[in-house]
Amino acid sequence: MDLVLKRRAIYTGLKPFLNAAEMAPALSMWETEFSSKPNYALANFVTRCCTTDALRRIRTQILSALIAALESPESLLLSDPGSQVGRLTMSDESAREVVLDAKNSIFIALSTQLWAAVDEMTEKSIIDFILRNLAHLKLSSEHANSLKDWFINRSTKFPCNFELATLQKLINLNYIALCEYYGPVKADRLLSQATHAVEAEAMQRQFNLHDLL
Repeated sequence: MDLVLKRRAIYTGLKPFLNAAEMAPALSMWETEFSSKPNYALANFVTRCCTTDALRRIRTQILSALIAALESPESLLLSDPGSQVGRLTMSDESAREVVLDAKNSIFIALSTQLWAAVDEMTEKSIIDFILRNLAHLKLSSEHANSLKDWFINRSTKFPCNFELATLQKLINLNYIALCEYYGPVKADRLLSQATHAVEAEAMQRQFNLHDLL
């Protein structure tokens, strides 16, 4: 595994636990001191990353996440954050605050409801199917990478306000994947249940939920 791929794995493993101010020095330390060391050195790396009581309490969880990320296929890793050597904080586009409009907020709510209705393995398979088909959406490389990062690690902020046509295609990919795993009858039922669950929020935001379908 080359440096960039390993850095992506380390970033993916750390992302749910570290904020922007903690992430840059952690990645810098990994790159300068641990990138060439064997994986068993990760325990020491995680110990040094856990600079607060809150992080120290979940040290084992962080270590497990790093090991899992290093063993994950490349398609499930977040985009490369770039070298953070010498930086004090992350300054990439994903750290900026995005104010989502109604259609993008409802898309997130509807997608979340769909994924909550299936088991974890099926959810991962659905996400993998969507990621394999992102190229069909003809997004810019920046938006495609940011969207991929969100699908893999939804604790990250949604990257931007996408056009309705893009959101429709993403919901359709969700539906196609559900049909593959459960058949069209159950897929229709799951979509109907998810739609019903977010109707009130859509009405509150004055958005026609069926515009996404």
